Amino acid sequence: MTVNMTMSLPDDVAEFVRQQGNASAYTARILRREMLRQALAERDPRAIEVTKALVGEPDESEEEALARWVEVGRR
Repeated sequence: MTVNMTMSLPDDVAEFVRQQGNASAYTARILRREMLRQALAERDPRAIEVTKALVGEPDESEEEALARWVEVGRR
């Protein structure tokens, strides 16, 4: 079953999601990953380390990624 939802996103985020092709599938995949991370963390805080091992560490922090996108947007 699916639910039709409308989200307001910053322009740069919306453009990125559009570029992924199927925006709904991409968004669902990212949200499911976060749901799994939260569920594991609630059961056992050490599960975060397992999730990191499965998904990997990001190459940059969220703040660094946002700063990079601000710079891209200025070009």
